[in-house]
Amino acid sequence: MLEPKDKNGNSFIMEFKVLESMKEQTIEETIENAKKQVEQKKYEENLRERGFTNITKMVFAFKGKETKISYEIKS
Repeated sequence: MLEPKDKNGNSFIMEFKVLESMKEQTIEETIENAKKQVEQKKYEENLRERGFTNITKMVFAFKGKETKISYEIKS
């Protein structure tokens, strides 16, 4: 997580995940698993409890040289 000094500034939650061939077959599955992990660990909830309001969640998935990025902006 990246937290701004000003609680009204932009906060970022970033999750980086490499495709695990035992669990996932596609990079899209890796993205979905990374999103689930961010929710399970309650990163956004943690930021909001501490007063941060502008939060961008970003997920980066890797399969060899292939990369896929997903993001969600919440205010």
